This record gives sequence, structure tokens and C-alpha cells, in this order.
Amino acid sequence: MLIYPLAFLVTLGVLVTIHELGHFVVARWSGVRIVRFSVGFGKPIWSRFDRHGTEFALAAIPLGGYVRMLDERDADAGVEIRRGDVTYTKLSVWWRMAIAVAGPFANFVLAAVAYWCLAVAGTVNLVPMIGELEETSPAWEAGMENYREIVAVDGRPVKTWQEVVMALSNRLGDSGEIQLGVREFGDDAATTVAVPVRDWLRGVADPDLLDSLGLAPAHLAVVGLVQADGPASRGGVEVWDRITAIDGVPVEDWPAMVGEVQGSPGRATEWTVVRRGVTLILSVTPDSRVLEDGSEIGFVGIGWATNQVRYGPLEAVPRSLAETGSKTLLMLDHLKKMFVGAVSVRNLGGPITIAKVAGDSAQAGWRVYVGILALLSISLGVLNMLPIPMLDGGHVLYCLAELIGRRPVPERVQLVGAQVGLLVVGGIIMLVLINDIARFM
Repeated sequence: MLIYPLAFLVTLGVLVTIHELGHFVVARWSGVRIVRFSVGFGKPIWSRFDRHGTEFALAAIPLGGYVRMLDERDADAGVEIRRGDVTYTKLSVWWRMAIAVAGPFANFVLAAVAYWCLAVAGTVNLVPMIGELEETSPAWEAGMENYREIVAVDGRPVKTWQEVVMALSNRLGDSGEIQLGVREFGDDAATTVAVPVRDWLRGVADPDLLDSLGLAPAHLAVVGLVQADGPASRGGVEVWDRITAIDGVPVEDWPAMVGEVQGSPGRATEWTVVRRGVTLILSVTPDSRVLEDGSEIGFVGIGWATNQVRYGPLEAVPRSLAETGSKTLLMLDHLKKMFVGAVSVRNLGGPITIAKVAGDSAQAGWRVYVGILALLSISLGVLNMLPIPMLDGGHVLYCLAELIGRRPVPERVQLVGAQVGLLVVGGIIMLVLINDIARFM
């Protein structure tokens, strides 16, 4: 149980620190005096001062942070204004806008760096395969055949189920046709199946994108690797063969196949495989392996069908930028659809959801965790750029108004804006908390 709060604190700590560091770096470049850099709200539980007099603090409430810059009004708050100090209100409108934008920009940079690391390290994922379709499913009615690999969604190439889901999520609430590129295992040529949708999952909370189309992932016993001179290779097994039965016993999925193989060490077995639509009968004799406990199992030297994606350091740069850009556009599209009611606001998550996702991804491995961290970082960047007072986007809005009107926004207007912003942000917080309680309690 400790994994979830620890993952939550680490995740939020990284996201907030990077966000505030963006504000801090640009503010330091502008020459303004920075009074405090705080991760967390409330009373500091740890702090230290640098040579510029800036206090770096770690506060008790880990739900955000802030960079406090010197303001002429700080004299009334007990902050000494020294000779030569530059205050925030004396900065040009361009510097103030740059400081506001720098926080969200830092979150986008963090996401791009995370995706670059994943691209260079490489990922191994199961091939997105479907099994036997239900005859009432939209995919079946659109003409899709059983046992196919999904290779594209609306013309966008996909290699993993995660990419399939992300591509499909672009169509939430839409009407029209979803173009699915599919092919038979082992074939190079793909065909396109147009699945008609109308107000697809409009307003549905926690929509199941795959199940709604009938695209349930299948763990089929499809061979993706054959060891040279291994038992399977000697028996004539080839890559992309789909094993359907061993000794007449139906093989529903990969684990079932493994169980049959391990239970037949040194004994000739009859395999029924489907190769590019043709059913073949092969004879495979598993080798014998002795485990540490003395038990004996069978082994044939095959691996599951997977896609390995890896890029060089330079190749990974445009890939990571494109991934960050596409995820950002996707989140903006979802916000737009939430505003018009095409996507339910019940899909928004709060701190409990973040803790759950962070904890689950941390247990699933560092690659999954880094991918989730990138998505959350983009979410934080997008959220803060909304034109709502109290958020960075609100500050940018005031700066734009000042540029157009050629004078600062009156303090009275800013005060009213702050109250409206507080109401909106407070409403969002209440909404995500209610969603969390309904989702997990």
C-alpha cells in the first residue's frame, strides 16, 4: 500500500518542481528578485537561502507550488525592498508573459524528454491482435474478419494497443466512419475496414473504446520468434503461425499453448497451425528442461508476437516532439469536446486517480511509469494554459489585454478576475474529487 502514496508524492513532486522551475529560470533571466521558490503550499517544513536571497522551500501540502517574485506591494507584507531590486510590476509585459508561459512550457519539455528516453531505450509491446469477433459488434457488421492484426487507425500507423486506444480517442463523440487498417497475420498487404459511428460514446463516463467496437484484445498463440535449430524450427513452425490445437486439444491463447508444451517434454506432439489462411499439421517434439526443484518441463524455442520500437539518439528527437505535440492536441480536443458535452466531465480525475495511476504504472515497470509521467506533465501544461485567472493562461490573458489596450489591466478588474478564477478552479477541484470518490469508493 505504500507504493501508491510514494508514487503519488514522487510524481507530483517532479511535475510541480519542473513546472515552477520553468517560471523560476525565466524570472531569474528577467532580473526580477525572486523571494521564494516553493514546492507545496502552506508552512515550509524545510528551507534554505541562496546568495541572491531567494528562499527555496518544501511545504507541507504537496498539491502544487509557486514562485513568489518581488512586488512593490511586498513592502506592506514585511519584505524588504533593497536598492537595485527589480520588482515584477516593473517588468515589461513581454517578460511577464514569458514568465507565465515558462511553467507550462517546462512541462512540455519534460514530456518530450521522457518520450525521447523511451524512444532511445526502446519498447517491446504485444502486437495488437483481435480474435473471434462477436457477430453483433460494429467491427463485424462493417466486414472485419476474425483473427487480424490492427496496423492503422484513420490512416495513422499503430504498433501497440496503447497506440490503438490513443488514436481511437481522437474520435470520441464523433459521427462518421472510423477507418481501421487490418491484415492477416504474416501478410504485408493491409485492407481498410470502415466502421460507422454516430455520436460515438458521446457523454459516456469511462468509455471502453475497444469493447464498444468489438475490438477486444486477444492473447492468441501467434508465433513471433522461432529459435534457430530449436524443436519448433525442426518441426517446421514459422513466424506468424497461429497455433490452434496441440494433440487435438484446442489452444485458446498463448498461456494455454505454453501449458501444453511444458506438459510434453521429450514427446512428439501434433500441432495444428494456421498459416496465411491455410491449416497445417506439424509434428513438434519439445526438448526437456529440468528446473531447480527437479521437475521436468517441455521447451520448443518460440516467442510471442511483439513489436520492438527503438530509435537512435538523433532519430528520437523528432519522434519525441511529434509524440508530445500529438498528445497535447489530443488533450485540447478532449477539453473542447467536454465543453460541448461530447465527452463526459466524469472522465476527469483528481489526486486519488493520479495516485492510482502512478502506483499502478510504477509497479508495471519504469517504461510504463515514464510514459504516464509524460502524459500527466502534458495535462498539467495544458491545464495551466487555460485562460482562467489564477492560472498561467490567465496571466497571459492579462498581458495580451495590456498589449492591446496599451495600459495595465486595472487592479479592480484583476481582483474580480481572481475571484472568478478562484470560483472556477475551486469548482474543478470539487468536480475531480467527486469523480474520484465515485470511481474508487
